[in-house]
Amino acid sequence: MVHSMAITKDGALFYWVSSDPHLRCQQLYSLCEKTIVSISAGKYWAATATAIGDVYMWDGKKSMDKPPIVATRLHRVKGKKIP
Repeated sequence: MVHSMAITKDGALFYWVSSDPHLRCQQLYSLCEKTIVSISAGKYWAATATAIGDVYMWDGKKSMDKPPIVATRLHRVKGKKIP
């Protein structure tokens, strides 16, 4: 399973998965009120950082057929410098 993400200039996050035969790119609505400044994805996970320093992650393995609905905010990382 391969998943990909992209962010727009205004900080919106879009996500798609290789198992989607139509390769539909969808916005991750649980983060649509956030300004995303950084993204990262591994084989089975994905993460984002917001403009105010919040970090969110979700399990990409559970989202093989569709984008995830909820991303989990990680605690105790706010205020850390994101390179």
